[in-house]
Amino acid sequence: MTKQDLIDHLTNNCGLHRSSAIRAVNGVIDKITDALADGEAVTLRGFATIKPVEKAEKIGRNMNNDTPVVIPAHRSVKFVVSKELKDKLNPKV
Repeated sequence: MTKQDLIDHLTNNCGLHRSSAIRAVNGVIDKITDALADGEAVTLRGFATIKPVEKAEKIGRNMNNDTPVVIPAHRSVKFVVSKELKDKLNPKV
């Protein structure tokens, strides 16, 4: 699924005009991005929690010439799936 698929879904199934659907999807993505950049976790009940994490500096290896390389400390995100989504992905038989 792509961003365009979300826009098409809102247009076809929710009665929004295309321009409104584009603004809605972009607005949600912008808000989630801003919250993560500010260090806040984003919780979407029944779906997932997305939270920023700090990655420490570490030593990696350049596979081309087998030399050590320093990977600097950086921020990333962790995606934690909700129980409801796990259950939907793995139905009990």
